[in-house]
Amino acid sequence: MQGNRLKRILFDWHIYLVLVVFWIVSCVASPFFRTIDTFSTILLSAVPIALVGLGQTFVVLSCGFDLSVGAVASLATAIASVTMRWGIGPSIGLVILVSLLIGAMNGLGVSKLNIDSFIMTLGMMFFLTGVNFLIRPSPGGFIPGTFKRVVLYQVADFPVVPFLILLLAAIVGILVLERRKFGREIYAVGGDQQSAKMSGVNVDRTRIKVFAVSALSAAMAGLFISARIGSGNAEVGAPYLFDSFTAVFMGGTLVTGGVGGYRGTIASALIIASIGQILQFLGITIWYHFIVKGLLLAGVAGTQLLIVTGRRT
Repeated sequence: MQGNRLKRILFDWHIYLVLVVFWIVSCVASPFFRTIDTFSTILLSAVPIALVGLGQTFVVLSCGFDLSVGAVASLATAIASVTMRWGIGPSIGLVILVSLLIGAMNGLGVSKLNIDSFIMTLGMMFFLTGVNFLIRPSPGGFIPGTFKRVVLYQVADFPVVPFLILLLAAIVGILVLERRKFGREIYAVGGDQQSAKMSGVNVDRTRIKVFAVSALSAAMAGLFISARIGSGNAEVGAPYLFDSFTAVFMGGTLVTGGVGGYRGTIASALIIASIGQILQFLGITIWYHFIVKGLLLAGVAGTQLLIVTGRRT
């Protein structure tokens, strides 16, 4: 009994040990890493990864993929850069409404039309990319100073609001998945849809809700990005698609669904953000950052597939 409990604890928290070890090694490798400015930058970089990763975790746990999250984040910046001149509140409301509509469309396509989630969200990604360029052909637009100051509020160079956003995302993600009926339904659908149906779970409704959460969390990431860059950009969200998958898989959520959670995604988001910082301090060209992230994603996903294949055999 205690052995199983110990294994569970190690499974849930091992990624945090990796995070701590990585930070220690980075501090030794570069003195610039040991500053409050660096930690603040890591937090600012980790927030959008963690937010996009929140919805992506839900989708992957339900045995799906959402390739449209980067385009949704970009769309949020584009809409905000056009509409915030008429009011911050209405602009945020419009972003939320549009994102929920996109998520519902993805969910309906997957659940009601039986379109594979990879194909459905890939098509949505291409569609939204075109819409993004129609709204914001080039980077720019208007993001109010008030919005930027509130979202990026700091005390003694520490980003208080970004830290609270990260903390809130962690609380919501962990609470929903581990303590709420919706979370149990997600695990059930990801584990075995047929068994979930026989247990009384509305699989179609659960999948629609999952994709709605994914689009909404990506849009929230987009709003945060718009505050950070001070403009809208039709392509700015693209890197977060790969970052979100890396964070989800590295955090322990299996590509086959039904196993994992948001605890690991948060730590993985911090690791990914930290990788960018230490590579920069070591003077490694930005293009190599993408190579490292690509190898990391391929390595984590490949390892998971080997584990899953080994279990089946």
